Amino acid sequence: MKQACGLFLALLMFVFGNPTQAAEPVSAPVPPAPNLAARLAGNTMSVVAFLPRRPGAPGGGELTRLLVQAYFASDGRALVRVWDPWHNAYTVPAERKWSLDGTKLCLDVPAPGNGPMCADVHVWGPRIAGAGTNPYAMIDGDLKPGNVIGGRR
Repeated sequence: MKQACGLFLALLMFVFGNPTQAAEPVSAPVPPAPNLAARLAGNTMSVVAFLPRRPGAPGGGELTRLLVQAYFASDGRALVRVWDPWHNAYTVPAERKWSLDGTKLCLDVPAPGNGPMCADVHVWGPRIAGAGTNPYAMIDGDLKPGNVIGGRR
């Protein structure tokens, strides 16, 4: 009888698995997400950015709203232009530097009185958004493949 019970339990474990092991769903391995630098390089970012207004600047309020476009080259250079509301046009594109430390993106902005814009960014699909504290910056926008500023895709 003891052998029959042992055989029965062995058959149960064979058919239904070992009850002491948690069943794990079988799924395909998830490929690693490309790193952020690879996702930015070769793309144009178009964002609305809010930065502290420089002392004595006209316009009231404490934040300056900038419309920024930047093409990120893979070598740390960027082609950047900013919307000039007084001329109702973008500024002439200027070559600037961009850098990335983890998810902290820093970009030199060619607007008078504005230094680098740094924000902890998040990218999902074509969207990019982020905020930073030193200096304060908040950005929201999108990424497009190629150099939209220079007209090359």
